[in-house]
Amino acid sequence: MVLKAKKTRRDHEQKNLAIEAASKEETTRLNAEIPVSLHNKVKMRAIEEGKGSSITNIVIKALEAYLDTPVSKD
Repeated sequence: MVLKAKKTRRDHEQKNLAIEAASKEETTRLNAEIPVSLHNKVKMRAIEEGKGSSITNIVIKALEAYLDTPVSKD
């Protein structure tokens, strides 16, 4: 019987971070003026969704959903 050292949680997290960093798409900054009330609602939603959620993630999802809708030609 061969005993192996147990991998620590940190090793797994570091591996995932390295993979994410290697495959991360280049980004650019987007500045937009929005009502304070809307910003507060988005911020509260990010807090409600918990760890891993951010205003940035919510905006990216919203923009992707917007771009997935067909353009209406009236």
